[in-house]
Amino acid sequence: MTPVRIECPKCGESKRLKGDRKGKVITIKCGSCGHSWVRDPDVCPSCGARKIVRRRVPLYQKARGTQQSIIGFSVARDCQACGWTSGGEDEKSAVY
Repeated sequence: MTPVRIECPKCGESKRLKGDRKGKVITIKCGSCGHSWVRDPDVCPSCGARKIVRRRVPLYQKARGTQQSIIGFSVARDCQACGWTSGGEDEKSAVY
């Protein structure tokens, strides 16, 4: 599964970030520019809508020859308002 990349919306920094969790909500502060923002899993990071739908996505492992086995599931998040997706695995980009 491809990890979700988090970047500072102000300067684009992705490594010097620090998060503070309170329930489901995480407040993130950028170590480069000092900007802070809230990361809420129920809010779309692209458009800000609260129309997030979660779906289970199977993770595959190649077994024998061309046979594949489902070894687990990841959770992808999709926004019904703008079409943004968290990039969960699908059959075309499965882990082999």
